[in-house]
Amino acid sequence: MAGLYGYLVSMISFIICFLICILFKTEQAYTMSVYLIATFGYSIFSQYFWFKSKLKTFLASLFTTIVTTIMSVLCFVIVDRRSYTLNAFKEVPSYFLGTFLIVSAVSIILYVYLRFVPDRFKVYFPLAYGYTKEFQKNGYIRRYQRKTKVSIKITTIIILVELILSLSVASFVPVLFPDLKAMLINNIEAQDVNMEKISDEKLTAYIEASDFRMTNMAVSFDLKMCLLMLCVGVPMAAIANYYTKTKIGGPLGLMSDFMHSFVLTKDEDKLKVIRQITNIQIKTGDEMEVLADYAKSTLLEMADYIERYEKQQKLEAELEITKQASEAKSSFLSNMSHEIRTPINAIIGMNEMIIRECEDDQILEYANNAKSAGNSLLSLVNDILDFSKIEAGKMEILPVQYDLSSMINDLVNLIAARAEDKGLELEINVDSALPCHLIGDEIRLKQVVTNLLTNAVKYTESGKVALSVTYEKIDDKNINLHFEVSDTGIGIKEEDISKLYSPFERIEEIRNRTIEGTGLGMSIVRKLLALMDTKLIVESQYGTGSSFRFFVKQVVVSWDEIGNFKDKYKEFIATAQKYHQRFQAPNAEILVVDDTEMNLTVIKSLLKKTLVQVDTAVSGFETLEKVVEKKYDIIFLDHRMPEMDGVETFKRMKVLNGNKNKNTPVIALTANAVSGAKQEYQEIGFNDYLAKPVNTNELERMIEHYLPQEKIESVSIDHGEDFCTAADVGIPEDSFLKDLKEVDLNEAIINCGGPEVLENVVKDFLVSLDSKADAIEGYLNDGDIRNYTVFVHALKSSARLIGAMELSKMAAELEQEGNDGNLIALHQRTPELLEKYRSYKENLKAALEEESDEDKPEISEEELKRAFKDIKELAEAYNYDAIDYILSMLGDYKIPEDYKETFNKIKQCTVAVDRDGLLELL
Repeated sequence: MAGLYGYLVSMISFIICFLICILFKTEQAYTMSVYLIATFGYSIFSQYFWFKSKLKTFLASLFTTIVTTIMSVLCFVIVDRRSYTLNAFKEVPSYFLGTFLIVSAVSIILYVYLRFVPDRFKVYFPLAYGYTKEFQKNGYIRRYQRKTKVSIKITTIIILVELILSLSVASFVPVLFPDLKAMLINNIEAQDVNMEKISDEKLTAYIEASDFRMTNMAVSFDLKMCLLMLCVGVPMAAIANYYTKTKIGGPLGLMSDFMHSFVLTKDEDKLKVIRQITNIQIKTGDEMEVLADYAKSTLLEMADYIERYEKQQKLEAELEITKQASEAKSSFLSNMSHEIRTPINAIIGMNEMIIRECEDDQILEYANNAKSAGNSLLSLVNDILDFSKIEAGKMEILPVQYDLSSMINDLVNLIAARAEDKGLELEINVDSALPCHLIGDEIRLKQVVTNLLTNAVKYTESGKVALSVTYEKIDDKNINLHFEVSDTGIGIKEEDISKLYSPFERIEEIRNRTIEGTGLGMSIVRKLLALMDTKLIVESQYGTGSSFRFFVKQVVVSWDEIGNFKDKYKEFIATAQKYHQRFQAPNAEILVVDDTEMNLTVIKSLLKKTLVQVDTAVSGFETLEKVVEKKYDIIFLDHRMPEMDGVETFKRMKVLNGNKNKNTPVIALTANAVSGAKQEYQEIGFNDYLAKPVNTNELERMIEHYLPQEKIESVSIDHGEDFCTAADVGIPEDSFLKDLKEVDLNEAIINCGGPEVLENVVKDFLVSLDSKADAIEGYLNDGDIRNYTVFVHALKSSARLIGAMELSKMAAELEQEGNDGNLIALHQRTPELLEKYRSYKENLKAALEEESDEDKPEISEEELKRAFKDIKELAEAYNYDAIDYILSMLGDYKIPEDYKETFNKIKQCTVAVDRDGLLELL
């Protein structure tokens, strides 16, 4: 049995036999150790293939015979008879011969069976399978019966424990002799046996025992005890060994082999090896299985990461040429921006002084026309810069309140001279019923129409160019503003219309070779209109003329009619264009650094009425001298300067000994207005960024923000039409705005441009509140200070938009701490910020209560699914403005209960610009 089944089955069988012997022949149970030795030996010989050769078969028989003979003599002669003299060994030959015959017969049977019997009869026995041709050819891995170093160590420990226990028992037997003596006396007395009737031999044994000496009987007792322990210990050790192999050694061995193979595998083949880990199945029901599962998950995630990384590398390689071209273009645009915008800054700044200080109405009109032309010139320069922004996905539509008559007048002023130079008639048709004050992106609208008018004049040799502005009323708060530009020019062939939108490509290049232009204009028009959720409609007849029109949704601030737009514009000049300072700060001191004296003169003049004390420097070296001499409240530092530029000056200031302005806010002052410039300056360490030409309002807003509050003196300010107040626009009676808490409604309405925009901003603020608060908390806990600062910076702006001025101030202070890397302050003060931030769920809850949809018509499930499908397609195309439009329309309907949660999550993802979240939802 041991030779065919191995030690586990044979040891179990032995235990059964041993128990039977214990029951029916107790006094001879220790003699079972003879069979134990033989059984264990045969399992080892068979397992290691000794029965493959005659010599090893003979040696197995010999070794087994010798050991078994020794055990037999020990059990049946020495121990049983308590014979410890040399006479006991006279019986060794007879025992050896008898044992050898039996063992040899068994060995021959095993040899013949394992060598010559067909393999199909061997597969039924575990050890016999090792002698088959299949095993010899392919090998055989006992997946859960592996002999590993761990299993060997555990088994060795078990065997050593058994030996120690056996020796301990042998040593403790003498200690038990007194108890045995007492038991014997008690037994005799209990049976009332006459001591005189006890035989001399028994009496001698009793006397010897009572003397506590290791007599032959004591030695025999010890040996029997050890043999009995052996009969129990060895099978238990064998079973324990099997368990360690299957439940510990096997799984560990499999994982160890796999990891060893993974480490030695070449990098290009590692993915293939990792995927093979799924073939390893370990079911032990304990921590071994858990460990294996975690190892699998880790390696599979590693495989996924490697695949993603390889795809990313491939994509990056494919985009490398494009990236280099883009960097070259950005560098060119940056230089061009600076060189062209710097003189424009001087022109617009000086003209602003004329507007401020002149009282003559005619000169004021000339100056405002010059200002309009200067701004238009700046817009033309920005066309190329804007194309770069659009390509980079950084262009944004920013709705503000504007005066429509002013915008139309700017358009007329821009194009009138060009049309007159070519002898063209300029026809302006403006619907007199148009609302005068609207909310929209005036700059982008003007940019679109300017491009259309410019192209119309360019490609028209005779006749006229017409601009028509009309509208369609949507509801009490919104209109569709309609612009149409038509001409009597050369027209466009039908096959050339598609070329209108191709960057740097012009239609009929040969015919129009004398016409100036980059070919970017119409491409910018198309992309800007797409950002405003509309498109350009083109109608053209070749040789006769063309018409370009578009509709754009605008919010109405006031329904006052525009009337004659030229008269309205004159009113606008008389009221809105008059400059009024935002504040006065006579004790404030700022330093302005620029290598162009004219730029310094412009900024000093712009700040004249604020009473701010302005020091100037024309170089980085002069700046370093001044920051040691005096403490300033703000430093405006130009980037492009000879010898030492603004960035190098800034870095030297930070490490300059004796610098009194190490904590002073430093604002980058530069004409470099390309996409991404602001983020670049903030990453260097600048607190903020101010683009040139300097906008007066933006300059004063920035100074007001960074100056210490105690240095700002309140002044009576009449903002005119450049700003709106709550009194100007009014809060409707049914608006939830009046129920909001801890917000400055006047400030909020001014910042947002009107109550309706503020309502949407408040709702968006609430939708993203939880996720952004959690993000701020998470980034701080993870130590990601950069992203923490980005989110706090965004909170500063969004809180100011809704009038949460205290929250905005707290965010601004923590933004500064984040920029300074002050982790202690961040961890101390962020909980207070988050508590304040999250409190606005209660302060703004009136906005949520407004969302009751009981009176709204319920949208059908089919229509809602179609809308969700459209949103998914728009998310894939990064068109968030169109998504906002769809969500706005869905807001007019009652959403079915089953879809409300999904709808709310879509709104949250849209507000957070979480494209991945949107796609996962949909």
